[in-house]
Amino acid sequence: MNSLSETRARVWSMLEDGVKDPKAPARFVTLATVGAAGAEARILVLRAADDAAGTVTFHTDARTSKVAELAVSRNATALVWDAAERFQIRLRLSLSQRAGTAEEWAALSDGARSLYGGTPAPGDPLDRPEAHTPKPDPDQFCILTGTIAEIETLHLGQPYHARALFTRANAFKGQWITP
Repeated sequence: MNSLSETRARVWSMLEDGVKDPKAPARFVTLATVGAAGAEARILVLRAADDAAGTVTFHTDARTSKVAELAVSRNATALVWDAAERFQIRLRLSLSQRAGTAEEWAALSDGARSLYGGTPAPGDPLDRPEAHTPKPDPDQFCILTGTIAEIETLHLGQPYHARALFTRANAFKGQWITP
């Protein structure tokens, strides 16, 4: 990537591919939040990416620790790594949560619905893995929307590495920064 505009376009292309293509590098995103014990990171499936709004969306069970952590801090970071291109995307986010709508619930596959609800709740102890009983519950279906404050990229290229920062405060125009 030789220009800021090309770099920014690549970010959104990768994010949009992650929404549509289960094999895309941006399909599974590492989301880090602030928990009581410090930083918490986990993998989530990217469900939507909106360049115009500057947002990304994830689904989760409303009973998860990541939802509870939003009471401590709405700040989060999402990280994408494309090993083939040696390209990293870091999104600094402000997360908001809301209940999923009936239309969003209906759009999920039966397998996806089984991920929201069930007993015991996410993070509770189990005697063995199969002791979890899935029970689809639309009341536990939660939408997390991350409003992007900053996009930072790092391309580990040859003969040099390239790092760029795009901020909402600067209308995501971008600036090269030292790797």
